[in-house]
Amino acid sequence: MWQGLKAALLAFFTTLVLTPIIRRLSIKANWVDKPLPRRLNTYPVPTMGGWAIYAGFIAATFLSWPVAKFRHLPSLYIASFLMLILGSIDDIYDISPRSKFWGQVAIATIYVLTGPKIEYLTNPSGGIFSLGVFSIPLSILWLVGMSNMVNFIDGLDGLAAGTIAIASLTCMLLTYRRLDWFVLVLYSGLLGSCLGFLPYNFHPARIFMGDSGALFLGFVVGALAIEGSLKGAATVTLAVPLLALGLPLLDTAFAIFRRLKQGLPFYQADGDHLHHRVLHLGLGQRKTVLILYFVDFLFAVGAVLLFSAGPEIGFWYMTAVLVVVGIKAARQGVLKVVCEKKDQSDDGVWDKTRGDQDGTSCKSTRER
Repeated sequence: MWQGLKAALLAFFTTLVLTPIIRRLSIKANWVDKPLPRRLNTYPVPTMGGWAIYAGFIAATFLSWPVAKFRHLPSLYIASFLMLILGSIDDIYDISPRSKFWGQVAIATIYVLTGPKIEYLTNPSGGIFSLGVFSIPLSILWLVGMSNMVNFIDGLDGLAAGTIAIASLTCMLLTYRRLDWFVLVLYSGLLGSCLGFLPYNFHPARIFMGDSGALFLGFVVGALAIEGSLKGAATVTLAVPLLALGLPLLDTAFAIFRRLKQGLPFYQADGDHLHHRVLHLGLGQRKTVLILYFVDFLFAVGAVLLFSAGPEIGFWYMTAVLVVVGIKAARQGVLKVVCEKKDQSDDGVWDKTRGDQDGTSCKSTRER
């Protein structure tokens, strides 16, 4: 556990020191998220914070070499860097959702072919189910899905970084119980990186992590879950980070439903995520993010219960949380197809609800 604490501290201070430097470089290069009708920021904000998070995590991984036995770190280095580059290209040039999606698939394929993959699933009551030829496509789907889940919730200051920090801490605690020191150190690095970034990213944000940070964080969480599944109950090991990320998982499910209902590709972005709907209550970004942190905490408790108290207790607890959060979210309109006005004179996501009321046309939107 001491090794994990050292990794978290190293990642924290590395990210904390590098973030203002990267912020200044982003401003100089004009890599900023400019105010637009569909975005929440009212002033230009640097958007390359993902590089500071990446640097903090990479610094922490060097502490894992004594316990790594080489495992799959080279594959993780290469694939996570490529995901960072893909997100950076999107931050600068705003590539199409289709191109970004297939880029994620290509990077995930590289990782699966050169590193670990989900080869089997375990039955909590006993027995192992081999995935056979389905192990590669399932692993790719898992990595792409995790990457997009985090990207979807990166819409409010500090939300994505705080969510990953809570999920990483949860996975750290459960990995410690399994004595998998290699994965523990890497989760610790994620935790430290996110905490080191939050002082600059919490509202009002001085820098955004951008797609570079969101895609990187989601990919690494997914990759570490696969790595952990090689040493322990595979199904439970994969379920823990998925449940700890229950909020983005639920938000992703709602988003896919909305987009399919509109006849849009599931990877097409919009501005009607759960965090937008909570923001519509008029609480402000700080209170909204703190409320969503609490929801993250509820899901994290469920992940711990699943692993430590038994599948039945964890299942019923998570079911209760999902039902309550799902009903609240549905009442806020996350399942509705929200329309926007044809002109671009609206003042942000707030006016989308008015577009639904006066019958204007529905179009896809892009959030930051």
